Amino acid sequence: MRLADERSTYLGLSCVMRSNKDAILGLLKDKMQKRIQSWKGRFLSTVGREVLLKIVAQALPSFAMSVFLLPLKTCSHLKSLMTKYWWSLSGRKGVSWFIWRKLCKNKNSGGMGFQSLREYNLSLLGKHGWQLLVYQDSLVGRIYKARYFSNCTFLEAELGGNPSFIWRSVFKSQTLLKDGARSRIGPGSSTEVLNTPWLLSEDNQCVVSYHPALTNCKVSQLMKPGSR
Repeated sequence: MRLADERSTYLGLSCVMRSNKDAILGLLKDKMQKRIQSWKGRFLSTVGREVLLKIVAQALPSFAMSVFLLPLKTCSHLKSLMTKYWWSLSGRKGVSWFIWRKLCKNKNSGGMGFQSLREYNLSLLGKHGWQLLVYQDSLVGRIYKARYFSNCTFLEAELGGNPSFIWRSVFKSQTLLKDGARSRIGPGSSTEVLNTPWLLSEDNQCVVSYHPALTNCKVSQLMKPGSR
Protein backbone atom coordinates (compact mmCIF):
# COMPACT_ATOMS: atom_id res chain seq x y z
CA MET A 1 0.00 0.00 0.00
CA ARG A 2 1.22 3.49 -0.81
CA LEU A 3 1.81 5.76 2.20
CA ALA A 4 -0.61 8.70 2.19
CA ASP A 5 0.91 12.15 2.60
CA GLU A 6 -0.58 15.31 4.12
CA ARG A 7 -2.10 16.36 0.80
CA SER A 8 -4.02 13.13 0.35
CA THR A 9 -7.81 13.10 0.42
CA TYR A 10 -10.45 10.54 1.33
CA LEU A 11 -13.93 10.83 -0.18
CA GLY A 12 -13.09 14.38 -1.23
CA LEU A 13 -11.83 15.56 2.17
CA SER A 14 -8.29 16.19 3.33
CA CYS A 15 -6.96 13.50 5.67
CA VAL A 16 -5.05 16.05 7.77
CA MET A 17 -6.78 19.12 9.22
CA ARG A 18 -4.57 22.11 10.01
CA SER A 19 -5.35 25.32 11.89
CA ASN A 20 -6.72 27.12 8.82
CA LYS A 21 -9.83 25.04 8.33
CA ASP A 22 -11.35 27.47 5.83
CA ALA A 23 -8.41 27.03 3.47
CA ILE A 24 -8.67 23.24 3.58
CA LEU A 25 -12.44 23.20 3.22
CA GLY A 26 -11.99 25.58 0.29
CA LEU A 27 -12.00 22.41 -1.82
CA LEU A 28 -15.78 22.43 -1.36
CA LYS A 29 -16.02 25.96 -2.70
CA ASP A 30 -13.91 25.12 -5.74
CA LYS A 31 -15.92 21.99 -6.44
CA MET A 32 -19.27 23.81 -6.25
CA GLN A 33 -17.99 26.74 -8.30
CA LYS A 34 -16.80 24.45 -11.10
CA ARG A 35 -20.11 22.57 -11.08
CA ILE A 36 -22.19 25.75 -11.27
CA GLN A 37 -19.93 27.20 -13.97
CA SER A 38 -20.70 24.15 -16.12
CA TRP A 39 -24.43 24.93 -15.85
CA LYS A 40 -24.28 28.58 -16.87
CA GLY A 41 -24.11 27.78 -20.58
CA ARG A 42 -27.38 25.89 -20.45
CA PHE A 43 -30.70 27.60 -21.11
CA LEU A 44 -32.65 26.16 -18.23
CA SER A 45 -36.01 27.14 -16.83
CA THR A 46 -36.55 28.16 -13.22
CA VAL A 47 -37.64 24.62 -12.42
CA GLY A 48 -34.47 23.23 -13.99
CA ARG A 49 -32.24 25.50 -11.93
CA GLU A 50 -34.20 24.58 -8.80
CA VAL A 51 -33.66 20.86 -9.40
CA LEU A 52 -29.93 21.29 -10.03
CA LEU A 53 -29.45 23.34 -6.87
CA LYS A 54 -31.42 20.98 -4.65
CA ILE A 55 -30.23 17.65 -6.03
CA VAL A 56 -26.64 18.41 -7.04
CA ALA A 57 -25.23 21.63 -5.52
CA GLN A 58 -26.62 21.21 -2.02
CA ALA A 59 -25.55 17.55 -1.97
CA LEU A 60 -21.88 18.31 -2.74
CA PRO A 61 -20.89 19.33 0.83
CA SER A 62 -23.13 16.76 2.56
CA PHE A 63 -20.35 14.32 3.42
CA ALA A 64 -18.12 17.09 4.77
CA MET A 65 -20.99 18.51 6.82
CA SER A 66 -21.64 15.10 8.37
CA VAL A 67 -18.09 15.13 9.78
CA PHE A 68 -17.05 18.77 10.28
CA LEU A 69 -18.79 22.00 11.23
CA LEU A 70 -18.16 24.21 8.23
CA PRO A 71 -16.88 27.71 9.07
CA LEU A 72 -19.46 30.47 8.62
CA LYS A 73 -17.23 31.99 5.95
CA THR A 74 -17.36 28.76 3.94
CA CYS A 75 -21.16 28.49 4.31
CA SER A 76 -21.53 32.11 3.24
CA HIS A 77 -19.43 31.55 0.12
CA LEU A 78 -21.39 28.42 -0.88
CA LYS A 79 -24.64 30.28 -0.28
CA SER A 80 -23.43 33.17 -2.42
CA LEU A 81 -22.61 30.83 -5.32
CA MET A 82 -26.06 29.26 -5.23
CA THR A 83 -27.80 32.63 -4.87
CA LYS A 84 -26.05 34.11 -7.90
CA TYR A 85 -26.91 31.08 -10.01
CA TRP A 86 -30.55 31.06 -8.89
CA TRP A 87 -31.09 34.70 -9.92
CA SER A 88 -29.04 34.46 -13.13
CA LEU A 89 -30.83 34.87 -16.46
CA SER A 90 -29.43 32.83 -19.36
CA GLY A 91 -25.93 33.00 -17.88
CA ARG A 92 -26.13 36.72 -17.09
CA LYS A 93 -26.24 38.20 -13.61
CA GLY A 94 -29.77 38.96 -12.43
CA VAL A 95 -31.33 40.91 -9.60
CA SER A 96 -31.57 39.19 -6.19
CA TRP A 97 -35.15 39.91 -5.24
CA PHE A 98 -35.04 37.90 -1.99
CA ILE A 99 -32.29 36.99 0.45
CA TRP A 100 -31.31 33.34 0.73
CA ARG A 101 -32.87 32.99 4.18
CA LYS A 102 -36.32 33.63 2.70
CA LEU A 103 -35.69 31.17 -0.12
CA CYS A 104 -34.92 28.50 2.50
CA LYS A 105 -38.50 28.65 3.79
CA ASN A 106 -40.85 25.97 2.53
CA LYS A 107 -43.06 26.77 -0.45
CA ASN A 108 -46.19 27.03 1.67
CA SER A 109 -44.50 29.91 3.52
CA GLY A 110 -43.43 31.75 0.36
CA GLY A 111 -39.95 30.25 -0.02
CA MET A 112 -38.41 27.71 -2.38
CA GLY A 113 -37.50 24.98 0.10
CA PHE A 114 -33.72 25.31 -0.25
CA GLN A 115 -31.56 24.11 2.61
CA SER A 116 -30.02 26.38 5.19
CA LEU A 117 -26.46 25.02 5.12
CA ARG A 118 -25.73 25.91 8.74
CA GLU A 119 -28.86 24.24 10.11
CA TYR A 120 -28.40 21.23 7.84
CA ASN A 121 -24.78 20.96 9.02
CA LEU A 122 -25.84 20.97 12.69
CA SER A 123 -28.55 18.36 12.05
CA LEU A 124 -26.02 15.99 10.45
CA LEU A 125 -23.59 16.47 13.33
CA GLY A 126 -26.47 15.91 15.75
CA LYS A 127 -26.69 12.34 14.46
CA HIS A 128 -23.19 11.70 15.79
CA GLY A 129 -24.14 13.31 19.10
CA TRP A 130 -27.17 11.03 19.27
CA GLN A 131 -24.94 8.00 18.69
CA LEU A 132 -22.65 9.10 21.53
CA LEU A 133 -25.69 9.55 23.75
CA VAL A 134 -27.48 6.28 22.99
CA TYR A 135 -24.65 3.88 22.11
CA GLN A 136 -22.07 4.69 24.76
CA ASP A 137 -20.69 1.13 24.71
CA SER A 138 -19.65 1.30 21.06
CA LEU A 139 -15.95 1.66 20.26
CA VAL A 140 -16.15 5.32 19.24
CA GLY A 141 -18.53 6.00 22.14
CA ARG A 142 -16.07 4.58 24.67
CA ILE A 143 -13.17 6.54 23.15
CA TYR A 144 -14.97 9.88 23.22
CA LYS A 145 -16.44 9.23 26.65
CA ALA A 146 -13.03 8.44 28.11
CA ARG A 147 -11.53 11.53 26.50
CA TYR A 148 -14.20 14.21 26.95
CA PHE A 149 -17.07 13.19 29.29
CA SER A 150 -15.94 10.29 31.47
CA ASN A 151 -18.21 11.19 34.41
CA CYS A 152 -21.38 12.24 32.59
CA THR A 153 -23.33 11.84 29.35
CA PHE A 154 -22.96 13.75 26.10
CA LEU A 155 -25.67 16.19 27.16
CA GLU A 156 -23.63 17.33 30.19
CA ALA A 157 -20.26 17.18 28.43
CA GLU A 158 -17.95 20.18 28.16
CA LEU A 159 -15.63 21.14 25.34
CA GLY A 160 -12.52 20.36 27.40
CA GLY A 161 -8.91 21.26 26.81
CA ASN A 162 -7.21 20.88 23.43
CA PRO A 163 -10.27 19.34 21.69
CA SER A 164 -10.05 17.87 18.21
CA PHE A 165 -11.78 19.52 15.26
CA ILE A 166 -14.28 16.66 15.01
CA TRP A 167 -15.17 16.89 18.71
CA ARG A 168 -15.61 20.67 18.40
CA SER A 169 -17.96 20.05 15.50
CA VAL A 170 -20.06 17.37 17.24
CA PHE A 171 -20.12 19.42 20.46
CA LYS A 172 -21.87 22.26 18.60
CA SER A 173 -24.91 20.00 18.18
CA GLN A 174 -25.28 19.51 21.94
CA THR A 175 -27.80 22.37 22.30
CA LEU A 176 -29.88 20.92 19.47
CA LEU A 177 -30.06 17.55 21.21
CA LYS A 178 -30.84 19.12 24.58
CA ASP A 179 -33.88 20.83 23.08
CA GLY A 180 -35.32 17.67 21.54
CA ALA A 181 -33.92 14.57 23.27
CA ARG A 182 -35.89 12.78 26.00
CA SER A 183 -35.20 9.62 27.99
CA ARG A 184 -37.92 7.03 27.49
CA ILE A 185 -38.99 5.68 30.87
CA GLY A 186 -39.42 1.92 31.06
CA PRO A 187 -38.52 0.37 34.43
CA GLY A 188 -36.79 3.66 35.27
CA SER A 189 -33.77 1.92 36.77
CA SER A 190 -31.20 3.60 34.49
CA THR A 191 -32.56 7.16 34.44
CA GLU A 192 -31.61 9.62 37.16
CA VAL A 193 -34.33 11.90 38.49
CA LEU A 194 -32.14 15.01 38.35
CA ASN A 195 -30.16 16.44 35.43
CA THR A 196 -31.74 14.07 32.90
CA PRO A 197 -34.34 15.22 30.32
CA TRP A 198 -37.21 12.78 30.83
CA LEU A 199 -40.23 15.07 31.34
CA LEU A 200 -42.56 15.73 28.39
CA SER A 201 -42.89 19.43 29.20
CA GLU A 202 -41.62 21.78 26.48
CA ASP A 203 -40.64 24.46 29.01
CA ASN A 204 -38.72 22.26 31.42
CA GLN A 205 -37.41 18.82 30.48
CA CYS A 206 -35.62 18.10 33.78
CA VAL A 207 -36.79 17.85 37.38
CA VAL A 208 -35.61 20.95 39.26
CA SER A 209 -35.08 20.24 42.95
CA TYR A 210 -32.41 20.71 45.60
CA HIS A 211 -33.74 18.00 47.92
CA PRO A 212 -30.75 15.88 49.05
CA ALA A 213 -32.77 12.64 48.87
CA LEU A 214 -33.04 12.98 45.08
CA THR A 215 -29.28 13.03 44.54
CA ASN A 216 -28.30 9.90 42.57
CA CYS A 217 -31.95 8.79 42.82
CA LYS A 218 -33.41 6.77 39.93
CA VAL A 219 -36.88 7.26 38.45
CA SER A 220 -37.76 3.71 39.51
CA GLN A 221 -37.54 4.85 43.14
CA LEU A 222 -40.40 7.29 42.49
CA MET A 223 -42.69 4.54 41.22
CA LYS A 224 -45.14 2.61 43.29
CA PRO A 225 -44.20 -1.12 43.22
CA GLY A 226 -46.63 -3.31 41.30
CA SER A 227 -48.11 -0.45 39.27
CA ARG A 228 -47.05 2.19 36.75
